[in-house]
Amino acid sequence: MGIAKADRKLMREINNMHVLQLIRVNGPISRPDLAEQTGLGLSTISNIVGELLENRLIRDVGEGDSSGGRRPSLLDINESARYTFGVKIGPGNVWVALFDLRIRPVDVEELSFPPTASPDVVLSETTAVIERLRKKHRIPRRDVLGIGVSTSGLIDAESGTCVYSPILKWEHIPIKQILGQSSKLDVMVENDVNAFAYGMLLHEPNMSIKNMICITTGPGVGAGIILDRSLYRGSRGGAGEFGHMSIDQHGPLCSCGRQGCLEVLASDQFLLARARELVSSGQSSILQMMSEDKDLSPTSLLFAAESGDEGVRDIYRELGRNLGCGVANLINLFDPDKIVIGGEGAVAANFFIETTREIAYKYSFPHLADHVEIVVDDGSEDVWLQGAAALVVEEFFKVPFAS
Repeated sequence: MGIAKADRKLMREINNMHVLQLIRVNGPISRPDLAEQTGLGLSTISNIVGELLENRLIRDVGEGDSSGGRRPSLLDINESARYTFGVKIGPGNVWVALFDLRIRPVDVEELSFPPTASPDVVLSETTAVIERLRKKHRIPRRDVLGIGVSTSGLIDAESGTCVYSPILKWEHIPIKQILGQSSKLDVMVENDVNAFAYGMLLHEPNMSIKNMICITTGPGVGAGIILDRSLYRGSRGGAGEFGHMSIDQHGPLCSCGRQGCLEVLASDQFLLARARELVSSGQSSILQMMSEDKDLSPTSLLFAAESGDEGVRDIYRELGRNLGCGVANLINLFDPDKIVIGGEGAVAANFFIETTREIAYKYSFPHLADHVEIVVDDGSEDVWLQGAAALVVEEFFKVPFAS
């Protein structure tokens, strides 16, 4: 008897979530259309709809066209029924955004930290911003689905631990535990490039794009892998450590302790090392002048390239060739439909993207790259934050299954 009740309860939950998903994807939609698409009786649909309306997850949005009888009422998702926070933790900065149930941004704040700030301080301040935004928009805690956190490095998504992040200099930091305890909310933690990839998938209008790889360059180099429109993490969460693909076994030493990694040949580290060589050899008057006032930075290199400095432009082209080698390997491994290049380094893509495309197409296996689109993201932080929040929202919308 107990098993039968449990089975009925599970079936009701499955039907409820199936109907909610249909309304979310196809709304505004009528009850008769829901009955037709689910195969459930109209009375069952009415009961489910009544329960969803009572829980404020959906709402009536007017009437549809009549086919001869009474005009049917239309239902759609209630985007203000639940909210989610998206967090991106970077070196020296944290972004916190509030999203509604459609993963549309409601509010966002940016925090800055000194490089020496401890993880405890960073996460404590992040919690304070989350609480401030929740109170500012008068959202009860029960209406917050959770917090999606994206950060660089090797992430154990199951435990929500940052196992190792050379960029943040964090090791074995239990982000989920710390943030969950302080905020009293559910927390999901994901590698930042994976979150970026998931965010790009949300923005992809072409549903025929099933397999996509999103590459980031800047302080580091990484890749988020979408296979069959799902995020691929690998067996231990390490899939996408694209920056530690070795493309030159005799190349410079990487922060991971190995030589010739793509990260040391296609990141800010590479740009600055080459720029210092230009300055010391006296081959760039623009950089020479800038370096006298302050330390060289990726921003100063971009300015020099935009000002017509051919030496700096050559550095970007060299970066493009190195990145293109890595992209060719990804094409050969995954046969994707699309490759997106983003991250902080993408602001200078005009100076390296054509070289990257040329090398990627040249060294890919014949015909594999013929239909691969290689594009550049505009660099908006929203995508990273939306991706992190979307992972929490998708978890909420999952149809339950019997164990």
